[in-house]
Amino acid sequence: MNKKQVLWGLLFAVGLFLAASYSIDNRGFHSGIYGIIGCGLILSSYAGLNWKKLQNKDQHTRRILLVLSCILALIVVLDIAEIVLS
Repeated sequence: MNKKQVLWGLLFAVGLFLAASYSIDNRGFHSGIYGIIGCGLILSSYAGLNWKKLQNKDQHTRRILLVLSCILALIVVLDIAEIVLS
């Protein structure tokens, strides 16, 4: 196994652990800064693991990365809206 693959795998595991900080309570679904950082780490680890495919402009990999980026942007916007409205 390549050292880069191990590094990206560990980055994904840390991101998954941090993304688990999302909580659901009586006010609804919300996250803190750790959830956003976790999602960013998951996104960057996916990009790192599939870097060769991204350089070759593989449409499937680029589409998945775009969808994950949009979900992360939506989470950030909803967190900002929660802070402003509360």
